[in-house]
Amino acid sequence: MAVVGGTLSGKSTALRSLICGLALTHTPAEAQVYCLDFGGGSLGSLRGLPHVGGVFGRLEAEGVRRTVGEMVTLLAERERSFAELGVGSMTEFRRSRAGADVFLVVDGWATVRTDFEELEPVLTDLATRGLSYGIHLVAGASRWMDFRPAVRDLFGSRVELRLGDTSDSHVGRRAATAVPERQPGRGVIEHPTINGQWLHLLTVRPEVTSLGDTAALVKAVASAWSGTVAPRVRLLPATVAYPEIAHAGEGLRLPIGLAEADLRPVSIDFATDPHFLLLGDAECGKSSFLRTLATSVTSRFEPEQARIILVDYRRSLMDLPETEHRIGYGMQAQPTLDLMHSVAGYMAKRLPGPEVTAKQLRERSWWTGPELFVLVDDYDLVVAGPVNPLTPLLEYLPQARDIGLHLILTRRAGGAARALYEPVIQRLRELSAPGLVMSGAPEEGALIGTVRPERMPPGRGRLVTRREGIRLIQLALPESGPGTDSQCD
Repeated sequence: MAVVGGTLSGKSTALRSLICGLALTHTPAEAQVYCLDFGGGSLGSLRGLPHVGGVFGRLEAEGVRRTVGEMVTLLAERERSFAELGVGSMTEFRRSRAGADVFLVVDGWATVRTDFEELEPVLTDLATRGLSYGIHLVAGASRWMDFRPAVRDLFGSRVELRLGDTSDSHVGRRAATAVPERQPGRGVIEHPTINGQWLHLLTVRPEVTSLGDTAALVKAVASAWSGTVAPRVRLLPATVAYPEIAHAGEGLRLPIGLAEADLRPVSIDFATDPHFLLLGDAECGKSSFLRTLATSVTSRFEPEQARIILVDYRRSLMDLPETEHRIGYGMQAQPTLDLMHSVAGYMAKRLPGPEVTAKQLRERSWWTGPELFVLVDDYDLVVAGPVNPLTPLLEYLPQARDIGLHLILTRRAGGAARALYEPVIQRLRELSAPGLVMSGAPEEGALIGTVRPERMPPGRGRLVTRREGIRLIQLALPESGPGTDSQCD
């Protein structure tokens, strides 16, 4: 459904009336509503309804994205369950009382296009496929032109209030001109049974005479209902404990945090993408990320299967438990250079020779030994000297997947735009290594793909991978121990 009208024409009131009508005629088990309130905040008065699972405004970007993410997850779940259970239609689904019809109400569609451009195609897809699974899109806009044709044609119900420019009318300019000005709620609608005709309409107010106003109506409905309410929109938590995600993935697919889109664990497949690059300012969680990664390696693999070398000039990782997995710790330039020469010599023996068959290449069976993880914290300090101690690894990075080498770099976001052309980071970019952009100054510009840093809470960042594209995630905190009680490292 679309409700279109100019300034002060009554769009938000009409949307509130629709939601209140649903609440008065259906239980929360039958109808649930989620609101994106970009029209002035009037939908916030409906938060108390047991049918309303969330109301988020323009400044609550995380809540807006999570609301849309919940709708996408619900659509995927219903598509899967309909197929598995053999449900033929929503009528059959409603009859079985297996779930509610869900209404996503967007008041102020123009804001979607300007402030949440990445969500517009997602909402269009919901409008295209959602109706068959009981997911309804209700949108309010100031002009019909605010909707792109792809979504405008999907609205089966249209309410047109007084327009600022009558030439934009979907019903017809003559009909739009006949709508009186300065009378909120007045509009026109096409009559489905009278060809080419239209009728005047007056939308009702979201209140019941005996109650007086919307707030009283909401309070009365809420107090009269003692059953289950609509599920609340789940937000990405500020902290994620490592044990919550430790089970995710297997083998070289190592978990690092939770994704905002579906609140499911996020893993990096080091078997497919052997390297990783993290860019972020101080106290964003760079060192905690390396601790979590080291914890995953040591808990999942025996020392004969995986080894770790740390390069840590600030000594922020010294509190990591010493295990047989660790075979080196570079804290200064020369010892680190010696370590990397040793690694390069070891990797040279693993390079495939002319006698290696195609099957051996696929299975990596021409060599035996552990995977090697080189974890580098504060790479800007490492590369600041006269010689970059990581240079010996350069020639082996392109073949790292075949020889079991994994380079994980973290670096400050400040000045990263210039550092993108430093040889090691440039090689990682050429190899399309996955990366994470965390908190930093937006003035640095795009650092990984099209992602530029922005001010974010500790542990939060945008993950860029070849397969999944760009995702907002919250990194997991390593298990409790000395110096691991904060993500601000």
